[in-house]
Amino acid sequence: MRHIKNKILVVLVSVFLLNVISAKAQNYERISQYEQDLYGESVYVNGEYETMKNIRAYWVRECNKLKSRNVEFVLCGNTEAVLKVTIPSRLLFVPSEATLVHNVDVVLKPLLKFVFGDARIATCIVSCHSDNNGSENYLKNLTESRAAAVADWFVSHGVNQADIKSYGLSTKVSKTRNENIRQREQNRRVTLYFVPNKNMLKLAKKGRL
Repeated sequence: MRHIKNKILVVLVSVFLLNVISAKAQNYERISQYEQDLYGESVYVNGEYETMKNIRAYWVRECNKLKSRNVEFVLCGNTEAVLKVTIPSRLLFVPSEATLVHNVDVVLKPLLKFVFGDARIATCIVSCHSDNNGSENYLKNLTESRAAAVADWFVSHGVNQADIKSYGLSTKVSKTRNENIRQREQNRRVTLYFVPNKNMLKLAKKGRL
């Protein structure tokens, strides 16, 4: 009897751990009201239940492949069908400038396949955020220039200009307060939203993602 109880306990623990791992892989984050108002229809994706399920499953697989200590991958949008990638600014830019660092390809190239070529499955929204060090005008110009620099990198690597948009949001969507060095670094970031296009919806509907 004790042996059977132990086996049941092991099974229950295994199921619990699988659920925890699955939940972590499918981390979901709501976009703010400001972002919803700004991006509007650009992040609105809808389809049949199975189609949306297949898209989410695809993004989860990609998130697990792209895992990084520094880059955050979550799902967002009305049906959790949009992949949101958040990258600290220090991995992309020279400090206080809109110049990309020399090894930026290491961070961005793994994301290129989503928006490149005839087989592309998404469009991309690039938004850049800052801490509160500087005037509103300075931060607006800096984040707009940085977002444009990232978008230009994708275009220079063959992405259609129409498939990528950039926004500089300065301090409008802060992750946390700006009371210390760590918090300010968290707020200095670039967020990329990969939004399923018609090709992805078609493949997902056929179960071919």
